[in-house]
Amino acid sequence: MPQQKSSIPYILIGLVVLVMIGVGVFIVIRRLSSPIPPTPPTTTEDPSFNPFGHISTTTTNNPIRTTSTSTPDDTTTKIPSLRLLSNTPVGGYGASTTASTTIVRWVDRGRGNIYEAHGDSSSIITLSNTVVPKVYNSLWTKKLTAFVGQTLESSSDSVNTIFAELRTRTPTTTASSSASSTSGSSFGTNVLQTPYELKGDNLPSNIVTYAMSPKGDKIFMLTNENGHGIGYISTIDGKSVTQIFDSLITQVTAEWPEDNTIAITTKASALQDGYLYFINPKTGVWTNILGPIVGLTTKVSHDAKYILVSTGGTGSVSTSIYNITKKTSVDAVMRTLADKCVWGNFNVTMLYCAVPTQITSGNYPDDWYSGILSKPDKIWQVNASSGEIRLVTSIVDQSDRVIDAFNLGMDPKDEYIYFMNKNDLSLWSFDLVQPQ
Repeated sequence: MPQQKSSIPYILIGLVVLVMIGVGVFIVIRRLSSPIPPTPPTTTEDPSFNPFGHISTTTTNNPIRTTSTSTPDDTTTKIPSLRLLSNTPVGGYGASTTASTTIVRWVDRGRGNIYEAHGDSSSIITLSNTVVPKVYNSLWTKKLTAFVGQTLESSSDSVNTIFAELRTRTPTTTASSSASSTSGSSFGTNVLQTPYELKGDNLPSNIVTYAMSPKGDKIFMLTNENGHGIGYISTIDGKSVTQIFDSLITQVTAEWPEDNTIAITTKASALQDGYLYFINPKTGVWTNILGPIVGLTTKVSHDAKYILVSTGGTGSVSTSIYNITKKTSVDAVMRTLADKCVWGNFNVTMLYCAVPTQITSGNYPDDWYSGILSKPDKIWQVNASSGEIRLVTSIVDQSDRVIDAFNLGMDPKDEYIYFMNKNDLSLWSFDLVQPQ
C-alpha cells in the first residue's frame, strides 16, 4: 500500500499566497484613497521694492510693483484716505489725472529713482532707476513726462539745476547699451532694467530760483550774475532762452500762477521787511503788490486774484487773504505759514492749509525753516470768495508719526491733496473725495 503524502506544505503555501494578495490589495486601496498633492503653480515674482536700487537679473520692461498688503487681488484692497506714498526722503513730485484715476510721480531724494502711484491702486511702480543723487526739489510737467530739479554736489554745497525727461527704453536693449542709443545725456548708471530712463541736460549753474509755467512748457529762471538778478524765460529744456529783466534783487522765491503773471517774493526773515511783486513774463514789467511786511511769505491763487499772506516776526505768525482786485485783506482765521498751503487747481478760490495744532512763540518763519519749531498739523479748507472755513482732516490722529506738512500740491481735479513731512521728507496723499 503506497504511503500518503502530507497536505500541510500545500496549506502553508496557500496561506502565504493569500497574505501576499491581501497586502497588495491593502496598498492599492490606500493609494487610491490618499489625496494627490497639488502641483505648485509656476510664478514669476517681481523684485521687491527698494528705493535705493535692488540689483536683479530681471531684464523685463514690465514695471516693478509692490503692494501695501499681502492681498493677491489688488482691486480688493481698501486704500486709506490718508496714505503714505514714500517712507524715504522725496525730492519733489507731480500729480496728474486720467479719465479713470489720479497719478502721482516723485523723485527719490537720495538716488534719483522715479516712482509712480495711482489713486485706485495700492501698488507702487518703479519707472526709472537712473542714478541722479541728491535731488532735493523738482517741478513736473503737466503730463509728468519730465521735470526741472536741483541737485547738490557730493563734494560741496553747490547747486546744479537740471532738466530731466523720462524716455521709454527700447525692449531689445540693455541698460548699458540703451544709454548710447538715445539722444540726450544720461545722468548716471542703471542697475536694473526699468520701463524708463532719465535723459536730460544741465541748466545754468547760477540759478537762484525758478518756476514752471501753468501749461508746463516753459520755465522762469532768476540767476545771480555779478550781484544782479537776471530774469529769463526759456523752454523747459533750457534750449531757447530770453532775458526779460535785470534787477538788483537776488534773494527771492518765485511762482508762476497764471500765464501772464510771475510772482516774486523776497526771501522771508523775522527781522526784515518783505515784498511781493508781479512780473509780466512778456514785457518784464514789475508791479509792487505787497510790502513792506515783516516776515512776509505768500501763496498766489491760480487766477492771480487772491494771495495768502503770512506775516511773521519775533513772536508769532498771522495769516490773511488779500483780494488783489479790491485791494482788501481779511483774516484767514487759521494761523500758519504760506509754505504750508496750496490753492485749488479746479476750484481756484479754494485754499488748503496745514495748520499747526499749537503756535509756539518764536521767530517766524526763521525758526520753522531751521527746524527749531515743529508741531503736528491739521488740514483746513478756506473759501476765499465766501470766507467759509472747515476742517478737512486731523492728520495728527490718522498717521503713525508727527507730520509737519509742507510743499503741498493738488491734482488737476482737486480730488487729492499731496504733501511732504518736514520731519522726515516722506510723501503723503489725502483723498478729498472718499467719505471720511
